[in-house]
Amino acid sequence: MIELSSEADTKRLARLLARELPPGTRVLLTGPMGAGKTTLVRHLARALGFEGRVTSPTYTLMHTYPTPAGPLVHVDVYRLPDPATLWELGLEDTLAEARLGLIEWGTPEAFAADLRLTLEPAGAEARRCRLEALNPELVPVVERVREGYRAGR
Repeated sequence: MIELSSEADTKRLARLLARELPPGTRVLLTGPMGAGKTTLVRHLARALGFEGRVTSPTYTLMHTYPTPAGPLVHVDVYRLPDPATLWELGLEDTLAEARLGLIEWGTPEAFAADLRLTLEPAGAEARRCRLEALNPELVPVVERVREGYRAGR
């Protein structure tokens, strides 16, 4: 568990994730509404070089943010009764070209996710972050992120 006591901690975690996650990684973002998922996405986008506005895709379903490292794709399937319909709209191709694919409210099976990142409120600004490698190849990556965060990098 990673303890995030402020938004600055979330920003530091995002920089570590941007540096350590391999291109094409699909990340499930889980946690209750208001847990800070979009805030984390904003800091990930900044860490990858995107300078524009980052917002929740709750009503548009998907936002793509161009970065020098490749697009960051942020998907929110909360309102979809069947998230598989996104495949019919070309999500597979979009994710295949993404530097990172971030999916809120999805399931590992539906999106072939590599990592689950869960945020839970732990106070006014504090959050708890749990990282779970769903792809065995990411186990050492998750450990580097945890270790880097503990070391203050």
